[in-house]
This record gives sequence, structure tokens and C-alpha cells, in this order.
Amino acid sequence: MIILLVVVCCSCAVKHRTLTRVQDWSYPVGQMDNQLSFSYVDNVIEKTNNKQGARWAKRKNIHVVSIRLINNSKHPIHGTQLSFFNGDEQVELVHNAWLARKVRQRISPLMFLFFPVALIEVMIFDDDDDEGYDDPYEEYDSLTMSVAEQVDDFRIKENSTLKDELMNFQLANQILMPGKPVYGIIGVRSKSELKTLRAVCRNSNFEILSNQLQ
Repeated sequence: MIILLVVVCCSCAVKHRTLTRVQDWSYPVGQMDNQLSFSYVDNVIEKTNNKQGARWAKRKNIHVVSIRLINNSKHPIHGTQLSFFNGDEQVELVHNAWLARKVRQRISPLMFLFFPVALIEVMIFDDDDDEGYDDPYEEYDSLTMSVAEQVDDFRIKENSTLKDELMNFQLANQILMPGKPVYGIIGVRSKSELKTLRAVCRNSNFEILSNQLQ
């Protein structure tokens, strides 16, 4: 019974889903001009089944958006040169490191299920003790708490993985070479739906050095 209840608790633990396969998603045809081809998928956190993060993003009017960009010009474009507009209104972007902290998985609300199971386990142990257990002071390893610790270690590891993924897709770290698709993830703060999100390359004197292209 103890093992069964522990398995049920583990199955209820919230897990992050990887973001690394956003390249394989289907991106609807979007913006296409002489400078950029741009398409996007909104609500990435929800679509990858990261439920806690999705609820937080909805409360805070944060859209986590996967984007696909192709540089149609003849010169490299750095991610920091790009601005985004929802219709005619420029949107505010949040940094992916901040986003990773906010959408990370906290302790699952369902983790409290481990505690009654652990209590049952202690009661069983005490019953054995009352029936003439050889050494009542001998410490025993709690199966329930051991599994709970493993689940929490997994949560911490998955949070780290999610942060790494978000940082790898940080647009400010990307260089768009002519004709090559580039994928990124951006956090957009907006109360409105992102129905007509588009990208604009700002004219600047930004110079991409050869070592940045490596």
C-alpha cells in the first residue's frame, strides 16, 4: 500500500517539458518583407504543459513566444537590433533569465500527499516496534521521504534545464545570418492578445565582429 501511494504521489508531481524542440513546431506564415521573414507561436509555456508557469504568465500578462526568423537582407543582423510590435504598438520584452526565475516549478501543491503517506509508514513502523521490534532505537530509511527527496531533486534539475533552454534561445544572444532560420523565445508583457506580432530591425551602427560569427 505504501509503495502504491508513493507511486501515485510521483505521478502527480508537475514536470517541466523541454523547449528544445521548438524548431520542429509548425509556424504559421507571418510577416515577410525584404528585411525579415517572421512567424511565431504564442503561449509556449502552456503548450509545453508547464502548468505552474503558464498560470503565472497568464496572471502577469506575460506571453512566452517562440519565434522563427529569417534574415532576408545581405548583411548579418544581431538580435539586439530587433524590436517587436503588436499592430502599431511596440511591445515590452522581458529578459529570459528573469523569465526563467518566474516560471520555474515551485514545490508541487500535490507534494503534500507525501506527508500522510509518511505518517502511515511511521504508524506501521511503530506497530512493528510494539510487537517486539529487536531494536526500537534503530533508525530506518523512510521510503516515502526518500522518494519525496528524489522528486524534489528532479524538480531542481528540471528548473535548471528550463533556465538553460530559455537562455540558449535568448534573442539578444542570436545572430541572424542571411537566409538562415533562427529560433528564439521571447517574453512579451502585454494585456492584449498578440494577433499581429511583427519584428522590425532598427537601423544602427551595430557592427558584428568576425569572432561573434563563430
